[in-house]
Amino acid sequence: MSEKVIDKVELTEAVETTNFTSITSQTEPKQESEKNLKRSRPDSPFDGLKTSDDSILYETKERQMCPRCKKTVKYFCYRCFDVSGMDRSQIPTVNLPVHLDVIKHERELDGKSTAIHARVIAPEDVSIYTWKNAPTYEHPERTLLLFPGPDAKTLAEIPRDSFDRVVVIDGTWSQANAIARDTPSLQNLRKVTIAPRITHFWRFQQMSENHLATIEAIYYLYHEYCQTYETPEGYDGRYDNLMFYYKFFYDLIQDKYRQTKKTFTHRHKQNYIKYAENKPKDQKADDVETVTDKNVPEETDAQKNVETVKKQ
Repeated sequence: MSEKVIDKVELTEAVETTNFTSITSQTEPKQESEKNLKRSRPDSPFDGLKTSDDSILYETKERQMCPRCKKTVKYFCYRCFDVSGMDRSQIPTVNLPVHLDVIKHERELDGKSTAIHARVIAPEDVSIYTWKNAPTYEHPERTLLLFPGPDAKTLAEIPRDSFDRVVVIDGTWSQANAIARDTPSLQNLRKVTIAPRITHFWRFQQMSENHLATIEAIYYLYHEYCQTYETPEGYDGRYDNLMFYYKFFYDLIQDKYRQTKKTFTHRHKQNYIKYAENKPKDQKADDVETVTDKNVPEETDAQKNVETVKKQ
């Protein structure tokens, strides 16, 4: 049996194959159809987030030419980090308390990198470098590296006034290992880790569900930053918009497969798509359309950042 797959697509291209109007009635008024869709949507893991209204993303139907690089893109340009098909004021902006550097492996496709979401949402506080262009840190003692290890500490164990920059590696786990091991400027950085959490990434991975997508790891790092240093009485949602695009893509994929009654890739974890019955419809593999696993890393991009020191 053969599967129909969306072959060799990058993240944004894979997601944009889902046309919102194809999930709802073509004749139904837009506002009413969106209400009906949300009403029929099972509970989402992101329901508790205080993210901005993403209606403008659903209204974006066509790819647009990026004015800088001239590539046709949708939602945002993953090369220039500019929004596409809408005004920048329609997309939320997050101000981060500590600057974030992302060091991206060259073999990690731009369109598959969720770290780019952070760069688009927090343009003043996020920098992205390819591995070969990784910066040299003048004050490595004041820079943290989000990476597991026997010497990794939680933010609760690190004084707030002892750092002013955080580095995150973007790539598969094997790529991240290589970057952490072979990059001289990272060797003397203190390691920080975050609490274990479950990923909701739509790409198949062979690692455990505690291996997060890069944007998930980034979000939870700043979530814990807020809890540790800013609002110890409880997190108030101030960094939730870091998940603005990630939540949208998750909901878009869920809606597509739920409304079309198709089964998601069998390689992904069971019940990833939240069907109303909480189980996929019986369907022959020949009739299944899945997001391709081809060219998808064996592990997702922020991988072991969720493991605590005790698990090492």
